[in-house]
Amino acid sequence: MSKRRVIVELRSSTEISPFALGPPNRGAAPTETMPRVSGVEFDASYQVQLLPALTPRSPDLTPYVSGRRFDVNASPELSTYLVRAEATEESIEPLRHHQDVVGVFADIEIEPMQICPGSQAKGTHLDVERLLCVSKLKQMNMTGNGVLIAIVDSGINLAHLAGKGKNINLDVARSWVPRTGLVPGQAAVGHGTMCAFDAAIAAPQATFLDIQLLLSNATGASSMSGLLSDAIRAYNHLLSVMNAPKRPGEARSLVVNNSWGMFHPSWDFPVGHPSNYSDNPNHPFNKMVATLEQAGADILFAAGNCGKDCPDGRCEGVSGAIYGANSHPAVLSVAGVDISDIRVGYSTQGPGRLARDKPDVCGYTHFQGSGVYAADGGTSAATPVVAGLVAAVRSKRPYVASNPSSSPAAIRALIRTTAKDLGSSGFDFDHGFGVVNGCALAQKFEPQFPDLVDFCKRFPQLCRPTPKPIPVPRPAIPRPPFPGPGPGPLISEVEVSESNFTDWLRAAWDAGVESALARGNVAAKDCDCEPK
Repeated sequence: MSKRRVIVELRSSTEISPFALGPPNRGAAPTETMPRVSGVEFDASYQVQLLPALTPRSPDLTPYVSGRRFDVNASPELSTYLVRAEATEESIEPLRHHQDVVGVFADIEIEPMQICPGSQAKGTHLDVERLLCVSKLKQMNMTGNGVLIAIVDSGINLAHLAGKGKNINLDVARSWVPRTGLVPGQAAVGHGTMCAFDAAIAAPQATFLDIQLLLSNATGASSMSGLLSDAIRAYNHLLSVMNAPKRPGEARSLVVNNSWGMFHPSWDFPVGHPSNYSDNPNHPFNKMVATLEQAGADILFAAGNCGKDCPDGRCEGVSGAIYGANSHPAVLSVAGVDISDIRVGYSTQGPGRLARDKPDVCGYTHFQGSGVYAADGGTSAATPVVAGLVAAVRSKRPYVASNPSSSPAAIRALIRTTAKDLGSSGFDFDHGFGVVNGCALAQKFEPQFPDLVDFCKRFPQLCRPTPKPIPVPRPAIPRPPFPGPGPGPLISEVEVSESNFTDWLRAAWDAGVESALARGNVAAKDCDCEPK
């Protein structure tokens, strides 16, 4: 009898909550605490995951925060708890109706968004640097400094990146691996290493986190795949990074790159089924994405490689849809264009299933860069290119919870409104709002000076030319007779009156009386200098 992998959402209880609040290596909850339903087998190796409660809010609530649609409450009593299981088709409904169960959801397989094989690269990463105005961003100190970039993928190989000139800074302590034996920064050279290289194009000074989701022991058909239940674990780790205590005045910005997704509807429950993932905002992973974004993270997902012109074989002929979290309203969904601004044929077109107007923007792809593949391609490469640009923006506008202009929603709006429009005017399902524009973003953060012309129009009296003085020769002042230093009449012998006293003083100064006094050639005591 065939079984499905499922995520089971449980109500809060004193038996289950301690296992979610303990250390990451605590292990799974005992099977006796799980609902007992025939045909359901719970994964004894999967640690219980806490899913914070989302409370809707309205503008009249205090404090008011623009754009916030809900509050996150992670208290154990209000939260729910996620476990992993395999269940027969017949057991899913009885499990769903168990008194301790909130819901049963698809635990679909996820895989990286790799490219059509055999396609030649167009241009290099240096072309991408030029198109993104990386030199201008560097002048503006928009280099990703002070920003965390989480590469949620198959792992990063630091040695390979260093050999390609990308000496990135990796925070090992805040990285995450799904099982023992894996080491951040020492993964096999592969998809995750390519993503890190491409993010470093616009953000060379960012601090990277190696989140090795696609190397979980619950892999699917390939060595680079995982399950949504593992993605929930990874996102809970990132949530703890964002919510960790901060020093006074410290800003913490986190950009999360996801170059993976679901390729075909057959991997999921049907649309409309309560366990569905692709179209269901209440799926635990979709709720976890919303929770992490609410905590201040900028989240990016690849649009996918099921474009109608050159779909990936895993798409099985299905195109024109962006599924699940890849189409979430709280993320940037990224399509792909080459360095000539031409949409690559494999880039999935919208609409999105959770938010209709997807993709949001395009990033550059299919260029020579990391050396992992013949081309850094697919929306897998386009997404970290955009993630690096978001990190560059965060260098200038770090996330501050009390500042609405620094919210993830505000940053998404900035990326969309500065994009270079492609295709039909405005938004379209091929390109979103266009290709990201690093030049326009750099200009947004340039120091702004007042317009001198407008200033003079408003205050003409301040800008009126100052008359230039005309030199007029001063007539010579007649000097009374006055002897030089040495023998001769004393100054007391000079007739001084009230009318000529000022002129006499000036003439005396010019004649060197002060010097004479200093030498003792004039007897100051005999000087009667009062006006008569």
